[in-house]
Amino acid sequence: MKSDKTILWIFGGLAVVLCGMFFATDLPIGFFSGAPAKPIPGKVYELTSDNLAIARRAPVVVALFTAKNNADGFRMARSLPLLAEQVKDRAIVAVGNIDSEPELASKAAVKELPAWVVYRDGNEVCRATGSNADLSVSRFIKEQTGKAP
Repeated sequence: MKSDKTILWIFGGLAVVLCGMFFATDLPIGFFSGAPAKPIPGKVYELTSDNLAIARRAPVVVALFTAKNNADGFRMARSLPLLAEQVKDRAIVAVGNIDSEPELASKAAVKELPAWVVYRDGNEVCRATGSNADLSVSRFIKEQTGKAP
């Protein structure tokens, strides 16, 4: 009878260790300290004033800055998941809502909405603003990554 409990304790302890390892490796670095998550290729990354610097560390970031009541920005934002999937091996696609993050506009130097900004190695390399700004995005991505979406 004593050996049955020992085996249960061993398997229980092993299960706890394995679960702990899974959760520790699956969570983003700094999760428990409140640090923002890193961008994931193929997913649209939500920009905030706190995580803009982290997002810009990616080799190429294509960011759309818009506001809640901006019709052109809303139209452009609907296609972001498709764009993120198309360029997942070359760039990170991000969106920043100026209404919910007012400091983001000043940190990214956005004055006109909607605005597409492309960052390469942390530096802004090109920008397009206005209602037809999305027409330039494919060209921007091709210039920075060597391949069109």
